[in-house]
Parts: sequence; structure tokens; C-alpha cells
Amino acid sequence: MVTPKIAYRYAFSKSNRHRSASLIIVFGLAIGMMALITLLALMNSLQSDLLDQVKSIESFHLQLSVTSNENIGEITQKIALLEGVAGVYPHVNTQVMVGSLRNGESSTGRLRVVDETIWLEENPFMDHLFLVDGHPPKGEEEVALSSTMAYKLGTRVGDELQITILVPGRTAPLAPVNFSFRVSGLFTTSLSEFNESTLITSSQPLLERIGLQRIAFGLYLEGRAINNSKGVIADLKELFPQGEVKSWQQLNSAFYSALTLEKAMMYLFLSFMFLILGVNMKSAASRLLFVKQRELAILRAVGAPKKSSLKIFILQSLLITSLGLALGVASGVLLSTHIGRVFSFFNRVQYLFTRRNNPLLTYPFTITIVPLEIAIVALVILLLSLLFTYFGCRSLLKREPMELLNHE
Repeated sequence: MVTPKIAYRYAFSKSNRHRSASLIIVFGLAIGMMALITLLALMNSLQSDLLDQVKSIESFHLQLSVTSNENIGEITQKIALLEGVAGVYPHVNTQVMVGSLRNGESSTGRLRVVDETIWLEENPFMDHLFLVDGHPPKGEEEVALSSTMAYKLGTRVGDELQITILVPGRTAPLAPVNFSFRVSGLFTTSLSEFNESTLITSSQPLLERIGLQRIAFGLYLEGRAINNSKGVIADLKELFPQGEVKSWQQLNSAFYSALTLEKAMMYLFLSFMFLILGVNMKSAASRLLFVKQRELAILRAVGAPKKSSLKIFILQSLLITSLGLALGVASGVLLSTHIGRVFSFFNRVQYLFTRRNNPLLTYPFTITIVPLEIAIVALVILLLSLLFTYFGCRSLLKREPMELLNHE
């Protein structure tokens, strides 16, 4: 038990004239660890929120395209009975030309024809959609459009819209057909790309007019199936052998690849941070060992074996690094969980001087802290610290005690 006491005294004893070097290393590690944890939490939060929005609003968890003689209701009922399926919504996405009959403004857009039950049930889509005005489309002649689209067209609830859609024709593969819809409501979602050009209706005749072969069945999953949909996909293929099942990753392959690349670049950036941190730790460890060479020489002079001397300094490094990491993890988790309040304070300060809100500081972060990532980072830093201490001590232990005292 003597060795740990000596290691603690060398690191933090008030009578130790080199105590400040130990404290600098502790606080340096704590600040670096706090910054790393906060950065990881923010990046994980942004990516998790964005992926959740894409799955919930844009593409569902899974989509099934099937060619069958059965009607839409029968297929929907069969899918809904599968384990892991929370909701099934037949829908069609098609590009349209939209014109306002009130002011003559027109724009291109995307019309989503979807079963009206999506508005009435609890599902991820409704969790991310907010009605700004009016009500969901009811019946065959109503349409809801995003507030962004309404601003482009200069329309409001109750206005009439003319929507031009390409449908299968008799003498041509596709023919333009005009439909009139009344704006029943305006909505907004947390996915800006969806808001730019989307209109939503529940017109069953229009769904059939566009073509049953273009209908896709959007599935929302529940429980473990959300993160592991292989079982549901296998059941769908068994139920509909001729059908095609696509996951949200396949439906958004370009976007998903970009996010994957972004995360890889984030880890590459963190690797460089580890490298820089490792170099700084080596310098700090070398400095601490240099200022401790007198104590090392005295230990050697009074007969302490090299192994005991090495153990003392390795324990000292372990104590300093562990304390720094513990403070860093605690402060990093505390800062990450209260980052909204911190950003809100800085946003108020900015607003005080500029009268403008900062988009980043007002973003509703949902912090995601992954304990495994924190553990890996802490373990890597601890191993680097012990490694640098070990090799630094070995070089000092090769020198004679009188030589060390002579250079003190």
C-alpha cells in the first residue's frame, strides 16, 4: 500500500512544488474530454433526428410494391396482420403542375395520394406534421398543402387549385388530366425538403386513375422491427412472392450514403483530435517526468528497485488521467444534457445585440449520448497516457541517480 500513497503524494500533495503540473494535465484532459463528448452528442443528435424525419415523413420504414388481382383493402389487411407492423398506408407519389385559380400563380410540386386514415391514427407521420390552418383533406375534392407551397402560390384555406397530372391514356402511354381541388388545410413538417413542394390528398378515384400498378404500401414498424426489419421483410416476400420490398435506406440511398460518409468523416476528424491530444499528452507526461526526475533519483539512491519506481510513476499517471477523464465525462454529460439551455442563453445574448435569432442556437436538439463511444474514447486516452508514461520512465530509469541529480 506504500506505492499508491507515494504516487498520490507525487501527484497532488500540497507540499509538492510540482503539483501545478499535475493539475494542469487533469484540467486539460477534462476540458478535452468534455469537448469530445459534447461534439459526439450533438452530431449523433443531428443525424438521429434527420434520419427519423426521413423515415417518418418521406419514405416510411418499409415500402411494398406488389402486382396482384386483390384489391387495395385486402392487401392492406394482410400486411397489417404481420408481426412488427404498426400501420399500413397505400399511397402514390406523382409529380404535378399546380395552379391557383384565384391569382393565376403556378408551380411544380409533388402530390401524395394517401389513405385518409394516416391523418386519424397515431403514427410517426403525424408526430412530425403540424396543421397550421384548416383541417386534413376529407373526401375526393380536398387537398392539404405545405405552408411553404401555399406561400409560393399565394393561396390560403378555401381557395381552388387546378392540378395537372399525367395518367395512363387510351391513345398514349401518358396523358395530362386536370383536376380541381379545394385547399382544406395548410401543414408544416420538421423536414424542410418535404415542405418545399408537397401536396397531400386522400382521393380514392384519383388513386385508381393514376394506376394501381404505381401504388406502394407504406409500412410503419414497431418494437424491435424498427431497427431490425429483416423478419418483416421475409414475411412480406413470403406473402407476396412477386412483390418488391424496399427499406428506407434503399429508398433514400443517396441521402443515406451522404450521412454515412459524413459520420465517417466525423470519426476521421476525431481521430486527428486523438492524435493531437496524444501528442499533447506525451508532452505533458514528459514534462511531468522531467520535473519528477529528482524524486526518481532519490528513490533510486535509497535503494528502490527500478520496477517499484516504474510502478509509482505509472500509478501516478493512472491517477491523474483517471481523475481528468472522470471530470471530463461528468462535465461533458452535464453540458450535453443541458446544451439547450446553454444555446438559449447565447441566443438571447446575440438577440440582445443583433435583434436576430441564431438558427443553430434555436434548434431543438434531442441529445443522444452513446455510452459505448464515451467508454472507447476514455479507454484510448487512458492507454495513450500509460503508454507514454511507461516509455518516458524507461528512458529515465536507464540513467544513473547521480546523473539525474546533477541535471536537476
